[in-house]
Amino acid sequence: MADHSTGKQRTLACSAPVRRYQLNRRASVAFNFDCEGHRYRATASHYPDGRLAEIFLDTGKINTPLQQHAETSAILVSLLLQHGVEVDAIRHSISGPIAVALDLAVRP
Repeated sequence: MADHSTGKQRTLACSAPVRRYQLNRRASVAFNFDCEGHRYRATASHYPDGRLAEIFLDTGKINTPLQQHAETSAILVSLLLQHGVEVDAIRHSISGPIAVALDLAVRP
């Protein structure tokens, strides 16, 4: 990156994000819910300390945009969780079926 005040190049240090992986075998909970006129099935896995580790979302409508959006949103949320982003921070930034699934996955 160029420093415009001096014209010299400078290097910015950046640490790589750390991903927390789950165990290969882990307990999961599956649940169904309705949102926006569609039926969804979610599967949520937790770390041993109880924090949500990942979530999967399925509509049962193979090869449809609805299914693709459900899968993609769940993958992105799972990656955020595995990189240490808190559920509340994610939840306040999203809406729709994945938000409903998160609410149901973390409620006591």
